[in-house]
Amino acid sequence: ARRLPRTVTRALTPTSNTASSRATSLAGFTSASTPAGTYVTTVSATDPDLGPNGTVKYSISAGDTSRFQVHGQTGVITTKIALDREEKTAYQLQIVATDGGHLQSQNQAIVTITVLDTQDNPPVFSQGTYSFVVFENVALGYHVGTVFASTMDLNTNISYLITTGDQRGVFAINRVTGQITTASIIDREEQAFYQLKVVASGGAITGDAMVNITVKDLNDNSPHFIHAVESVNVVENWKAGHTIFQAKALDPDEGVNGVVLYSLKQNPKGLFSISEQTGAISLTGPLDINAGSYQVEILASDMGVPQLSSNFILTVSVHDVNDNPPVFDQLSYEITILESEPVNSRFFKVQASDKDSGVNGEIAYSIIEGNTGDAFGIFPDGQLYIKSELDRELQERYVLLVVASDRAVEPLNATVNVTVILEDVNDNRPLFNSTNYVFYFEEEQRGGSYVGKINAVDKDFGPNGEVRYSFEHMQPDFELNTVTGEIRSTHQFDREALMRQRGAAVFSLTVIATDQGLPKPLKDQATVQIYMKDINDNAPKFLKDLYQATISELAANLTQVLRVSASDVDEGVNGLIHYSVIKGNEEKQFAIDSSTGQVTLVGKLDHEATASYSLVIQAVDAGAVSLSSTCMLSIDVLDENDNSPSFPKSTLLVDVLENMRVGELVSSVTATDSDSGDNADLHYSITGTNNHGTFSISPNTGSIFLAKKLDFETQSLYKLNITHLSEKWPAEDGSLNSSSSVSSPGCAWHPCLVKSLRWVSSCISNLGYFFTLTDEYANGLVSVLGCGRR
Repeated sequence: ARRLPRTVTRALTPTSNTASSRATSLAGFTSASTPAGTYVTTVSATDPDLGPNGTVKYSISAGDTSRFQVHGQTGVITTKIALDREEKTAYQLQIVATDGGHLQSQNQAIVTITVLDTQDNPPVFSQGTYSFVVFENVALGYHVGTVFASTMDLNTNISYLITTGDQRGVFAINRVTGQITTASIIDREEQAFYQLKVVASGGAITGDAMVNITVKDLNDNSPHFIHAVESVNVVENWKAGHTIFQAKALDPDEGVNGVVLYSLKQNPKGLFSISEQTGAISLTGPLDINAGSYQVEILASDMGVPQLSSNFILTVSVHDVNDNPPVFDQLSYEITILESEPVNSRFFKVQASDKDSGVNGEIAYSIIEGNTGDAFGIFPDGQLYIKSELDRELQERYVLLVVASDRAVEPLNATVNVTVILEDVNDNRPLFNSTNYVFYFEEEQRGGSYVGKINAVDKDFGPNGEVRYSFEHMQPDFELNTVTGEIRSTHQFDREALMRQRGAAVFSLTVIATDQGLPKPLKDQATVQIYMKDINDNAPKFLKDLYQATISELAANLTQVLRVSASDVDEGVNGLIHYSVIKGNEEKQFAIDSSTGQVTLVGKLDHEATASYSLVIQAVDAGAVSLSSTCMLSIDVLDENDNSPSFPKSTLLVDVLENMRVGELVSSVTATDSDSGDNADLHYSITGTNNHGTFSISPNTGSIFLAKKLDFETQSLYKLNITHLSEKWPAEDGSLNSSSSVSSPGCAWHPCLVKSLRWVSSCISNLGYFFTLTDEYANGLVSVLGCGRR
């Protein structure tokens, strides 16, 4: 039989062993402000069935499911959101248990959840700022005021604490009640206002408030004189109303408690009066010198309640009338001392006299004017002394105004001028205005020319300050004026010669400045650098006057021919060289780089047209007045075998007699070649002929000879192909086809051409044969156009 599950609680309610319709009550607790998912309690139910029927599942059947949830398998109840006890203090949930067979427990669990309070609300004071008033000097423990703070949290114990504003611990606060009391004596004159910060703590959260305490004054301070006894000197002839003293008392209290009024508590013979408000004491009548002195008691009282006062004694001494001023024994004084006199040295005494007696005739001296730098002092007896170190170079004369005053109540005085002149000692050496002088001097100037000027200053006076100049070592090249410091040359200089001789065109000299002081002159020295300044006195100079170069007539454009070079020993722009071709380049065949002097071919050369060039090249420096020089560049154009030999005429006719002897000269042919040298050496030969060795030709001269006996009846016409070859020319030079006929005497020769010629023969006379020669360049062949007998 199936059994219903029964609900049990863990550690909160006893487990029911039997199914029951009774509701089981559970209690759970949770704190406010805890996060979602916080554990509250656990419900538990049992089912004696086996298998799925005994499986229990929990759910909330009634209650606030927006804030709580129950785990279906474990029965653990947790929060879903943070709770606020101030919003609601308790919740009730009804939990039902269902088994795997969908049977519910007859008794449902009632879970009551109480929200515990936490300190999440800070204490709040009843006022943001408290203000209290307390009189100074109240007793210890005096109740000043009470502060109060509260919080919405329950069961919170609030405690109070003063955190700032009471460094001296004048006040205390009850930690439980918030009551503020005095902890020590309050003195308004020390501090009249306090601003305390009070903190209320309710656990970890606190609140604070400001407490202002004003201390009210009490008349607890008497007026106070600076001195208990004072004295003053007066003269017997002072009139009534003459103020002789100013009394002053202070009262630190405020208001009427601090207002001071003055009066005379003791006033001998009524000779004195005092201003109630200011304390000024004046005479009411003449004083008697025979009385010597008077004791006046002055009272200072405040206006507080109770009134407080204090007093002091003023001694008034009466003196004789001072009617004679001091008189100096001279109208003025003038003293000369060495500037090297040591400090505290006494050097002169002034003297004054006073006809009065007593203190009226006693004289004291002082310097009131002219004592620059507090250089001098004077003793009471009039003795002058040196108070600080003297330096004539800073100030050579002092005019001191010395005053002599008597010691009367109303002193009289006299003044006198004391002129102190400082005598120079040689304590300053000459000083050059530069330790290193640099001068630039142009070369080629005549001897005695101005180079520069040195200058030294000596602050001393007279011979001690007179400066003389000299070279440290003898200088043959320069002279120095001993008085003026002017430096001049002794001869003419050539900068370029100096460069060759010394390797540098600069002179480094040491000059000395010496004063004329005694016993030992003082000196200074400086360095003088004299640089020779270049002038354009040297023209550029070519390394050669004549340059020679060769170039092939077949050289390509921009071929470099030769580089000319010139140098200029001047420096700077005076030695900067530019090159140009000024003559011989009329055909514009060459160009020159103006900076480097490189000559370059820029045209096309032809040895046969121009076999050489003579260029005049100029080098010019860049000086203000430029200098120049020229050189010759001779360029030979080398011949190349670029011309074929040629015969002078295109037709050659020869008639010979058949009875001509063997070896006899038949004729001569001559070819020409525009080339020169080996390129123009020609060699003649007979080629392509039908003479069967009948004729021969001299290879060098072109002379044709009969080599075999002629027979007109056997052969009356011979065709000779005469070829001339240049020794350096390829094998297709020039050829001449010559036709020769045997005839009676009277035949003549006609010259013919060179290259690839075609001959045509024809009859030209009754006595023999004739030949015609025509220029033809087709394939270099020779052909006979025709022949005939005349």
